[in-house]
Amino acid sequence: MLVEKVKALYASVRDPVHGFDHVLRVERLAEFIASEEGGDLEIVRAAALLHDIGTVLGGRDDHHNRSALEAKRILIEEEGWPESRAEAVVHAIRAHRFRDRSVQPETLEAKILYDADKLDAIGAIGVARSFAYLGMHGGVLWNTSPFEVSPEEPPPGPEEYTPAHEFAYKLARIKDTLYTETARRIAERRHRFMVEFFRHLEAEVELKE
Repeated sequence: MLVEKVKALYASVRDPVHGFDHVLRVERLAEFIASEEGGDLEIVRAAALLHDIGTVLGGRDDHHNRSALEAKRILIEEEGWPESRAEAVVHAIRAHRFRDRSVQPETLEAKILYDADKLDAIGAIGVARSFAYLGMHGGVLWNTSPFEVSPEEPPPGPEEYTPAHEFAYKLARIKDTLYTETARRIAERRHRFMVEFFRHLEAEVELKE
């Protein structure tokens, strides 16, 4: 099964942000959205399982393009997929990044993968992942209010970049980029939680309770 093959690829990966648990959450979200929106479940499932394997092969830089190439190889050479269906997965993977919008999702399945991956970046899970990233890479817990950060300004360097910055620069903007009605509905609740969380965090840090 493809899921077991992908699990084996992640066997040595110790990454709480982009590990196999993230892959499984995206798969579940993608399947749910596809069932609501009428997407091709086989393509959506394969795209979700393979969308981040480029991270395993060579890190986060340009991982979506590496993931797409390896996904095509796996699906055609190892899974026996016809090239046309493998290309549908390739397109979805190339179009799933928030920080590289040079390839826009053109199919329903690509839109579903984008939405599922982004939903896993917001809400309680998104907040947890942002702090897990902080723990992996260092930095400080808090040095500014996310509600005073302009996402139009250049972000600070890595030593000053906090989860509050990640909220201002990325997480708070995600819900307005989603494509499907199902994902937008889920995102509203998750977005409200993040806003409330960072307001509570600011109040505690700044002694405004």
